[in-house]
Amino acid sequence: MPPATPFPDLTIPGLASNVKYCIFRVDRTFDGMFEGAKPVSYTCESGHEVGRTVRFPTTLTWRITAALQCDESLQFWPSTQLSAKGITIARDDGFAHFAGKFSIVKKNPPQPDVPYFRGILELICRSGSHQTLGEACDEKEHIEGWLIGKGQRPVSKFTLRAVIVAKGQLATGVGPFPDTSVNRITGTLIKRP
Repeated sequence: MPPATPFPDLTIPGLASNVKYCIFRVDRTFDGMFEGAKPVSYTCESGHEVGRTVRFPTTLTWRITAALQCDESLQFWPSTQLSAKGITIARDDGFAHFAGKFSIVKKNPPQPDVPYFRGILELICRSGSHQTLGEACDEKEHIEGWLIGKGQRPVSKFTLRAVIVAKGQLATGVGPFPDTSVNRITGTLIKRP
């Protein structure tokens, strides 16, 4: 068996140049949990110094709830739950990166879950992209990221492409994402004919 590729290729849904797509704005809140376990520790050089780095398997569970003022997705996408599994790489100073696969489902107990989206999710902790608006380049308790997913059953004509901002950390142990006043998923649903 050949050795594992250090950076495996991922497939995301693309867009065709000859299709008349429609777009709908996504503006949702979420809360939930982050869990990282069984860290593997090693040393890496960083831009400033040599420091301890850890890599660990990670799971995320978020309740995607309120549709905010700009949201146009609620007619297609009700309140749901996102579950993700992947790997987090974190430094001692809290700078961290999560990459994994997610699924978004509507819980219907006692019926089976209804799948809405599946795709790729990445998060970066302590990286501020709005520095000209006063955000620090290494903002504490700050996570940004993105997700791209392909629609399932009730939304099979859609893709979801969104950016994420949240208050929290990506660290070993269990950590909450409790602040729905800050936590956002914003972007677009793209619908094919």
